[in-house]
Amino acid sequence: MHSYIQLLSTPTADTAGTAMILDVGKQRYLFGNIHEGLQRTCIQRNSKLSKTNEVFITGTTEWKNVGGLFGLILTLADANAASIMSEAETARLRKDPGNPEQLAAKSEKQAKVEADRKQALLEAGLDPDDQVGATEKYGKHQLTLPTLTIHGGENLTHTVATGRRFIFRKGMPVKIIEHSDAPPSELAGDGREPDWKDDSIQVWKLPIQPSLESRAPEVGLEGLRKRSFDEFVGADLPSPRNHAASVDHSYTAEDLKEKDQEMRRFVVTEMFNSQWRLDALFEISLPDVHMPAMLWIRNKETNKLERYYPPEDESLPDIKVLTRRPWPGALVEKLPATKPSELAMSYIVRHYPQKGKFNPQKAKALNVHRYVWSALQNGATVKSRDGVTVTPDMVLEPTRIGGGFAIVDLPTTDYLPNLITRPEWNTSQIMDGLQVIVWNLGPGVARDPTLQAFIQQHSGLKHVISAPDLSTNYITFDSTAALVIRLNQIDLERYQIPIHSNVSPIIQPPQDSGETKNMGYVEATRDFRLQLEPQLQTQEAPTKQPFLDTRQILELTPKEVLERAKQARDDAASDRLMEKLAGQNLPSQDAEVICLGTGSSAPSKYRNVSATLLRVPGCGSYLFDCGEGTLGQLRRLYNPTELEGVLRDLKAIWISHMHADHHLGTTSVVKAWREANYGLSDIRVEPGSPRQTPMSFVEAIQEKKLFLFAGGQMIRWLAEYSSVEAYGYDKVIPINTQPSKALTFSYLEWRGAQVGFSTYDPTMNKAMTEATGMKNLVSCYVDHCQGAQAVTVRFHTGFGFSYSGDCRPSKNFIRIGRGSTVLVHEATFDDVMQDDAKAKKHSTMSEAIGVASAMGAKRLILTHFSQRYQKLPNLSALDNTEVVFDDPEPLMDNTKDTDATQSFNETSPSTGSYDHVAGQDVSTTPTAKGLPSPSPFPESPALLSPAKHELKIAIAFDFLRVRVGDIASMERFTPSLQLLFEMLEQREKEEAYHKPGEVARRKKEEQKQEKREAQEKLIKEKKEAKASKKAGLRDFRWKPADSKGNGGIGAPDSTQGLSKVTHRDRTEDIVEGTGPQPPEPAMEHTAK
Repeated sequence: MHSYIQLLSTPTADTAGTAMILDVGKQRYLFGNIHEGLQRTCIQRNSKLSKTNEVFITGTTEWKNVGGLFGLILTLADANAASIMSEAETARLRKDPGNPEQLAAKSEKQAKVEADRKQALLEAGLDPDDQVGATEKYGKHQLTLPTLTIHGGENLTHTVATGRRFIFRKGMPVKIIEHSDAPPSELAGDGREPDWKDDSIQVWKLPIQPSLESRAPEVGLEGLRKRSFDEFVGADLPSPRNHAASVDHSYTAEDLKEKDQEMRRFVVTEMFNSQWRLDALFEISLPDVHMPAMLWIRNKETNKLERYYPPEDESLPDIKVLTRRPWPGALVEKLPATKPSELAMSYIVRHYPQKGKFNPQKAKALNVHRYVWSALQNGATVKSRDGVTVTPDMVLEPTRIGGGFAIVDLPTTDYLPNLITRPEWNTSQIMDGLQVIVWNLGPGVARDPTLQAFIQQHSGLKHVISAPDLSTNYITFDSTAALVIRLNQIDLERYQIPIHSNVSPIIQPPQDSGETKNMGYVEATRDFRLQLEPQLQTQEAPTKQPFLDTRQILELTPKEVLERAKQARDDAASDRLMEKLAGQNLPSQDAEVICLGTGSSAPSKYRNVSATLLRVPGCGSYLFDCGEGTLGQLRRLYNPTELEGVLRDLKAIWISHMHADHHLGTTSVVKAWREANYGLSDIRVEPGSPRQTPMSFVEAIQEKKLFLFAGGQMIRWLAEYSSVEAYGYDKVIPINTQPSKALTFSYLEWRGAQVGFSTYDPTMNKAMTEATGMKNLVSCYVDHCQGAQAVTVRFHTGFGFSYSGDCRPSKNFIRIGRGSTVLVHEATFDDVMQDDAKAKKHSTMSEAIGVASAMGAKRLILTHFSQRYQKLPNLSALDNTEVVFDDPEPLMDNTKDTDATQSFNETSPSTGSYDHVAGQDVSTTPTAKGLPSPSPFPESPALLSPAKHELKIAIAFDFLRVRVGDIASMERFTPSLQLLFEMLEQREKEEAYHKPGEVARRKKEEQKQEKREAQEKLIKEKKEAKASKKAGLRDFRWKPADSKGNGGIGAPDSTQGLSKVTHRDRTEDIVEGTGPQPPEPAMEHTAK
């Protein structure tokens, strides 16, 4: 058996924790912190996550340890799906009959071998039916959908359940095992069984509590609504409008806790293994429909489904309509409250005892038949040919203890006393064979004398330490950094080399120890690989990559590109001078747009997911969307002092919609904002509800707060998660934002009360403007997913900023953004993928340019590119300014579908991206009280004529920082960028072609192709022979053609009636019509 552990990540600016893989060949296990950016790290490191069905999360349940879990679940699901498809294809190929004569000979040979094997087993005193023979080696080939099991500490189920409104994956069961602290009496003794095991490993949990607890405020049971599990699995699914219930005082606190946990487990089950179908409609009375929802009625004349829009200002008619059944997971409006847990999880992992190596020479000396060797290896006692009894120990080397490791997560030094006193360290059943301890430590823990003494006590083990204050802040995403470095050579004002350090911190012994020797541990580094079986050995990982050499990248940039870039810089400087003299007539020219993530759907090596920072001098900083890894991008762009200033200046976050690639980084940014402005020492826990402190809105925003403008689903998610971790939600002003029908303002709701910039209360208007730095904020619904909105923000300087989020071209967006200074618009696809853009409800580059032109925007930044354009998107559309709009377009609701059937066949959540994971119409949250119902435009396509003005366009890459006044000059660099990427692509192809092992790989592929073609030719000849025989041409006797062309189809059994002809002669006769025509072979259709 061979197994090894390999580190995937260590603490850096991008990755908050440590994660590693245990590989045992047939299975992989993921251990450590599932932090933001983990799956992107795996992509960069080329670390495959296939065959990973068990995840063991270490540390406490907080966002820095589980922030990447939602994305990881989607990634693992796709990896497993791909693996299953590969297995299915392998099974299909195994069923290929091939050459009948060869198969017959092979079957005859196998039958003889099997008979000899059975005879040898009988002579050895064994039952052949009880032994696994050679013909049963692979067993029955079964394709099963694996279950993803996630192990962790308290609140893990609650954390996953909070994502029910935006994470939806069918057909991939997820099981969560929460570990809690156990009484010491259950831990002592050598007879303690592992807490989890499979065929390869055994796992003992190490839940550790701090010795000095800073207890969070207790959340009482009074006033909290408790619902029994039966309410959720009964005949009728729960309705958010019908849940009048009270606490049943007959239950104990433990009973209520368990019932709450049952509810959470039910939600998680429905999130990942639901039988809900997008194409299933059911009939319901219109007054009983929970809006918003898409409705259909059946046309009595055509019997086809048609969209139905209920009347706006009339009472609803009592008619039957068709709608989708709401997704069960989203029907649970509110999870039971919980409280933060300080329990930190660690694990000890052991392999089973390894059988000794079989010695064939001893078996031969004992005259044991070779067919019996496998039985001896499996532990059976047999008889030799001489009738002598042979036991396994006579031919096997001694059994050795299985190797293993421990991964220990200690957030602070408060956890050390309870760690070193745990009985597992003195239990031989657990410790025997342990080879290494991987320490995942918080700041300052590694230098604690107590830990140093523990390491010295266990000096026989290898100790690997990973800690934020001891780890190298190397560049995690080399591909992005290399790209930005080259962009810096072309446009050094807009792109800066990401902040990093390749210098490893020196680990010093305690100052009072007087020692200077190595303390017995090594620093954890990326790609660190340690073999566990068959013996402990440090290895170089096959995918190991050294730290990024920035100097080498600079030297490899083609000279032609640098020369063209220099000319572009000279031209840009000249343009800037001319524009300064003539005046650009742009307000807030010093405002800065920073693109932190410019990719769509899921992170890639070159582009992170959506996030755009706007900094307006004198007003504030604003974050538009906040995908996973946004805080890491900020840390690479600003040093700690600069970042603190940016966070202090951050006044608002806008979330456009609830797709995971647009909001999963919000929690980290809010916590960093809270720490920069208030610190974390006095942080207060919000037990899952924003209604804790009764005060007016004006009173609430007198203190510095962070505004969050988003839909209700986003606000409820943050509120629910705030009961798991005190991350700073107490300093957030969540504003439920919904467009108005007039498109001149948006309904802004805080704790059920209407607030805004232009209300009837001047005091509120003034307070709102002063707190946010904005003059107004107006949003509109756009056609993408439920609740998706675009927004325009205006400032007192006259500066207007519009942000599309994800959408199809929108007339409503053009109206609210009329005359914007800067438009940031998604351009997911190029023009040749127009159909994909419509199907997935995104925009092409031409459409984005057309929207900007029709809006009258002065500057346009294109972003949110499909990951198929990882470096440079197709720029062929930059001269096109026409846009065709899809009608009808929703004014108050985005549940538009052009056709009911099309909506049924739209992209499934199983595509694996962060995008399109929520499905459609899964929410039951009603719109704000008093808002009008949807009102579509006339159902006819409309071509909007673009405004005639000078539009300047910029292409965004990650880490772009551009002043509004400099956007116009960026067009000068487009030819340099195109030349750079063309030359780099050509170089990559050449390097890949001559890469070591590539020649052998190509030769092997050629041999496979030749073999495949030969097999296809053989099958074709066989089919044609059968077809010829059925057609009655002649009585051909089929046989394979030899290398000289003799035999094969056309070799007649006799010459009666016709002269001997070749296959080509016969074919020509058939074509010329001189012979009977054979029937055409049946077409084979392969489902794609």
